[in-house]
Amino acid sequence: MDHYTEFLGEQTETLSPDDEDYEIRLREIAESFRGYGEALSDFIADHGYTDALSDVDAKVKFIREKFKTADMKSPRDIKKWFSPKMKPDRDTIFQICFAFGLGIAETNDFFRRVYFDRGFDCHTISEAVYYFCIKNGLTYRDAQDIIRRIPPQEKIKAIPQREVLYTGTIIEYINSIDSTDELVEYITSNINDFLYNHATAIRFIRELWTEISKDHGLARQEGEQIKRSFTDEEDYVVAGPGASTWTIFSQIIGLRNELADDYAVKSNRSISSVLKQNVLMPLNAGDCFPSQQSIDALMRGELKDNDLIRKMLVFLVFYTYWAKIIIRHKNELYLRTDADSERCFDTMNKYLLDAGYQELYAGNPYDWIFMWALDDENPLWAFRFFIGEVFAVKEEEAGAND
Repeated sequence: MDHYTEFLGEQTETLSPDDEDYEIRLREIAESFRGYGEALSDFIADHGYTDALSDVDAKVKFIREKFKTADMKSPRDIKKWFSPKMKPDRDTIFQICFAFGLGIAETNDFFRRVYFDRGFDCHTISEAVYYFCIKNGLTYRDAQDIIRRIPPQEKIKAIPQREVLYTGTIIEYINSIDSTDELVEYITSNINDFLYNHATAIRFIRELWTEISKDHGLARQEGEQIKRSFTDEEDYVVAGPGASTWTIFSQIIGLRNELADDYAVKSNRSISSVLKQNVLMPLNAGDCFPSQQSIDALMRGELKDNDLIRKMLVFLVFYTYWAKIIIRHKNELYLRTDADSERCFDTMNKYLLDAGYQELYAGNPYDWIFMWALDDENPLWAFRFFIGEVFAVKEEEAGAND
């Protein structure tokens, strides 16, 4: 798996939009990303599996033996895990981690490298219990016994308008105890704080979007630089006074006015049709991609899933960082230094870690887009160029089907 990550990391450094074969190489890279089944195959190979990676039945047998050794009932649909675009749910992933005897760091790494999602979400009752059990060497059966002692609750749809209990505080407490009774008492006493999650990430997103969209905020100031740097013929969307979410979003991803107007009418300001089954957005890269609709929902405090919120955070931190640099230098085409990109990378990872998410990972096709852009001389416009290619591919497909 290290070789795989190294290969994708190398592509972020060598692929340039100026290359003559840019489009061809971009498609080749998109096709090289590994899905869940392939990543799981590599994982079991690193954990004792010695038969052929192409032998699905042998892989299933190996995994079932791991479950049996851990005194766990194995899931019925293991064979489906090796089918294209098939991913089990989060609880099943935790079962795999218990079956293979993974520790806290190894479990988080499994979620990052194999499942492309955050690790423990300790604002969820079951995952807080899993964290405690894995930390203390307890079994999956022990975890289920603990969960049954806690009154069942349903998640709420919005973060409460009061002081919230952040994930870091929960983890800090769990790290300080080793008694199951203390854990049950803590969760039960704070049960209302286990009915929501993503509080830190949503707070970050609200702050970032406010900084971007407010009167004379980053979008408007960067828009002024766009108008100074490009001719009328290029006609990019720019945010003026009172700009809508769609206008600002269109500016961030680099849409031209005609295209933005077209999608505002025919797709109700949605680009999901462009991202769906697009060869340049492999695996889950296009799923939950930031949109006008998701920005508005998150600003209203409506809870969404891990993938959407993490992707939104990456998207907004990336834009905010480079918009500030462009505004500071008064140059839309400012050529970044190595230190600029390193600081951006570190800033993005800090936001992710502070919000309880995994760091950027080149093996994740969504993360790869931004990591690749950071190596370009103008990262924001490299990102916009990539999005332009995504639209071009979809237009080519539509033309071929006419």
